[in-house]
Amino acid sequence: MSNYEMSPFHVLLNKLELHENYKCPENMTDIITPRPIIGTYFLISGIVLMLIYLPCFIVMIRSKCRAPSYQLMIILGIFDLMSLTVNSIITGIMGIMGVSYCHYPLFVFFAGGVGMGSWMGACVCCILMAMDRCVEINASFPLAFIFHKHVFRLVMASIVAYWTYATFFTKPLLFTAQYMCWFFDPNIGNDAGLYHNIPHTINNLLVAVISTPLYCYLCYHLIYQYGYSTSMWMYKTKHQIVVQAVILCTFHAVAAYIYVYMQFSPVPDWVIIIGQLAWQWSNGCVCLAYWTLNRTIRDSAIRMMFSKRFRQRFKLHMGIDEQIAAERGEEEVRSATTNIVAIMGNTAKVAPFLCDSKI
Repeated sequence: MSNYEMSPFHVLLNKLELHENYKCPENMTDIITPRPIIGTYFLISGIVLMLIYLPCFIVMIRSKCRAPSYQLMIILGIFDLMSLTVNSIITGIMGIMGVSYCHYPLFVFFAGGVGMGSWMGACVCCILMAMDRCVEINASFPLAFIFHKHVFRLVMASIVAYWTYATFFTKPLLFTAQYMCWFFDPNIGNDAGLYHNIPHTINNLLVAVISTPLYCYLCYHLIYQYGYSTSMWMYKTKHQIVVQAVILCTFHAVAAYIYVYMQFSPVPDWVIIIGQLAWQWSNGCVCLAYWTLNRTIRDSAIRMMFSKRFRQRFKLHMGIDEQIAAERGEEEVRSATTNIVAIMGNTAKVAPFLCDSKI
């Protein structure tokens, strides 16, 4: 059975009529498996991650910087927010309710398509971001040409085309409340081989095979080739990039491997949960990296979210202009205080009662 005949696009062309392989038996809707604890976790953590991500995403859109790295971060943000909607919020709600694919087939079918496309699109973005980092530290990197202005436009168009293909023209992921995870097999009694998604398998294997060497190359050049630096700024920058690379690579590789393995072999329940968590945090760790490791985005987000008066009150002088103004203000206050003390000191020697009158 081809991917196209079992794809969301084919369903749209057939007046939302699902393929025979996706039609559920009538008794399947009677099976409800509530998972309130883990479902609540996915729902709450998904909402929190999206609230943390949105300010960073808005800052990137409003930024005038249109370097390749920023463009990749923006489109990655779109994919991450869509993925978090599926792998966290929708997963949490359906887990709490205990409902699976057969309870809301069309909704789950298209939500799974969006989740599928967003995952594959985010994988490509993460690989390209790793390449961009490699180009920044080594201008002679073999694939540096893809970040040239005119070539990069084709790259961005290819990412959108890849997302469109993965979302609408491949078999979607389908939710199963019993395992709190998304599978290609709807678990309605048909042969699982009918639902294997080969493009997804190729994508995940390439993610693990390509991204790991890229991040190793990046870490090697930062740690060994540049050697020890007496600059504290350079030391912190290298440390932040290495930590971000390791975290992002780990979550993507774990999610990629587990989801491929689940598609072809039975696995324990705890491995399935780890795979779902890895998918969630492969998207969520990006926004946490922005807040903890990217000072430019963090400061811009705080300036956007809080008024100047609030930031001054709590010493959140984000931005060089405000920091300089704050330092000048403190110097003026210290200078004025010194002058007042000097005057009061001289006054106390002449007329001590002027000081005593305020007690």
